[in-house]
Amino acid sequence: MLYKNTKQVLTALNQISCLTMTGMSREEFARTILETVTGALYYDRVALYLLREGSGILEGVINVGCQVSVKGLKYDIKKDHCVETRVVRTGEIIRIREGLDQSFFTPLDRRRNAALKRTNCVLVPVITERGIVGTMLADRSFRQEEISDDDIEILEIFCNQIGVGVENRRLNAHNQRQIDELIELQLISRQMSEAADMGELQQLIVSRGAELGGAQAGWLLLNRGPGDKLLPVSAFGALPEECWNLDIKSQLRESLGSNKTLFRSSMRISTGGGSRQVGILSLPLLVGKREQSILLLLYRDVDAPAELNVDLLKVFASHADKAMESLIFNRTLIEDRDFRESILRSSPNAIITLDSALRITSHNRSCERVFASLVPDWQGSIFDLLDSPSFRRALAQVGDRQQSLAQLEMCQSFTGSSGDCSAAGSSEKNFFVSVTAFGESPNVDRGLLVLIQDQTEKRKTDQDLERMRRLASIGQLAAGIAHEIRNPLTGMNISLDIISNELTDRPHASKLVAGVVEELDRLENIVSSMLEFSRAGILDRTWVNVVDLLNGWFPIFQEQARRLDVAVTLQISDDVLPAVYGDREKLKQVLFNLGLNALDAAQEGGGNVTVALDLRAPRGGGFADDFEVQPERPWLWLRIIDDGPGMSRHLIEKIYDPFFTTKNRGTGLGLSIVHSIIKEHGGRLEVESDPGRGSTFAVGLPAGEAQPRYQRVEDVQSNTYN
Repeated sequence: MLYKNTKQVLTALNQISCLTMTGMSREEFARTILETVTGALYYDRVALYLLREGSGILEGVINVGCQVSVKGLKYDIKKDHCVETRVVRTGEIIRIREGLDQSFFTPLDRRRNAALKRTNCVLVPVITERGIVGTMLADRSFRQEEISDDDIEILEIFCNQIGVGVENRRLNAHNQRQIDELIELQLISRQMSEAADMGELQQLIVSRGAELGGAQAGWLLLNRGPGDKLLPVSAFGALPEECWNLDIKSQLRESLGSNKTLFRSSMRISTGGGSRQVGILSLPLLVGKREQSILLLLYRDVDAPAELNVDLLKVFASHADKAMESLIFNRTLIEDRDFRESILRSSPNAIITLDSALRITSHNRSCERVFASLVPDWQGSIFDLLDSPSFRRALAQVGDRQQSLAQLEMCQSFTGSSGDCSAAGSSEKNFFVSVTAFGESPNVDRGLLVLIQDQTEKRKTDQDLERMRRLASIGQLAAGIAHEIRNPLTGMNISLDIISNELTDRPHASKLVAGVVEELDRLENIVSSMLEFSRAGILDRTWVNVVDLLNGWFPIFQEQARRLDVAVTLQISDDVLPAVYGDREKLKQVLFNLGLNALDAAQEGGGNVTVALDLRAPRGGGFADDFEVQPERPWLWLRIIDDGPGMSRHLIEKIYDPFFTTKNRGTGLGLSIVHSIIKEHGGRLEVESDPGRGSTFAVGLPAGEAQPRYQRVEDVQSNTYN
């Protein structure tokens, strides 16, 4: 034995043993071992061959002491016959020495021995728990010193250490590859979860699945329902329809039926008509347990690649399935949310949600129209908007689950800027309120839902309808009474004229008769007004220039005001004011009636009347200065403003009633007739008044529009209006 110092050998083994646990690369580790072998064991040259991971290829890794490098030299274990492959196949130790039986040498061995001058060497297998993974060649051809059995035993120990190091590095590489794959899978899962479109997600599944599986092409096939065929919805590295060039029907059926991942060889027909064998991996997915799908991966080789990690692909398939299911679920949620929000946006009713502290958590856009103080991000208390004992009681009963629904009608007063007054300038609104609870369980408090219907306009409309019914019946009665009374009045006037002529010599009696005639004239005026009221629906329409109408009427109105010591002002907008389609005489009658009423009121107040005409929005009463002009649907607003004593709300509600008057000598039909005329013209008559602050009567008329917007004359009954 050549080793004079056993300690030297043991030290070398210890060094190599320590190297097996380091993070050195395989090539660095192998070089260190081979250098130790040549230096400590006195070999001229040493070479190491290792099997490529997952294949039958034996590769030269590194050599020491030889001018000809073995790195990159490859042998096929099955096809190449030489001593290197024989050692790996059989596990035997082979000596090469002159004089030994060399009958097993192949021509390849002889060429290698001659080229490398191998006359005294030995090949020892490198063995791990997985089996033989390579061979080490130790050569003393230059020294021509014997390689003893003891030398071979020591070489085997060194080869075992090489095996340990190789196996550790293989495990480390395998673990690192798994970590890298898991990190990559995590990134892919994040990409899939962030996909907003199903087509984008499906394309991502195919491309990333092919990359993870190391495939050359891939397809995602989807079955959209029972009995439907699988259809390619996305592809990678090929056209979608090219999947039908594969003989995969039986594999698809088996893979979907058993829900197993299968790798099978298949015949692929090319577009040129030729065919070749390829490998197909079928990976089934189940989207939300409703739609079956399968991922197909194509490989050039009929055998599965050694690096193919089927378990990783199964995890990927699970993530892909969840991503598609989540996208479908989220899309359904978004559609449901958009549907609910569209209902909330389009609802004319105010809808408010409350938490357990009765604070507003959300509200729809109609709330902002109903409550002017409500801004989009407002989250105050509900009692800042609505408050009454009955409303508080309803919230408490529903909140405590004493009842599931509470409904009530309430009138809410608004002052200053805290409420949007009604069209007539009212500071009150009428609401119909419904209160319901979220959640059916009494132990689950999810808040309350408050639905508010603004019935202010409805109440006003109901009042108008009731007034119209009364006017209709009174109109019928007035028409009959007027005709019946007029004839006797005419006869009485004639008789009194005759009597008056015969009483010229009796002054006292003549004065009494004159008083009776005066009262009869007054009665005649009342009858004429009744007849006029009964004929309110008969209109002779034409295009009327309201500016010209005002300019013709105002001088007469000025003279009347002068006699009563009242100052009047005319304000006409500088805008081009369109004409209205209506009855000129009836509209003039409106001016006379409203003007006389304003003069009477101004006499009792400050003695000022303003007449204004401008173009404003079709609704809103025509009082506020911030109304938005809408030229596409213009309305003319005539406002007659006095600074008289004003009226209370109770009085305003009665002013349109026939025969209601606050004047000593009034008939009580003037405003009723005006109201009827404006309604017949499709307009609005609105009033704003407060005690001690005067009154404003506003007449709104649709302007610049064609006749079909109004009723035809022959369709209007003489004693009704619409």
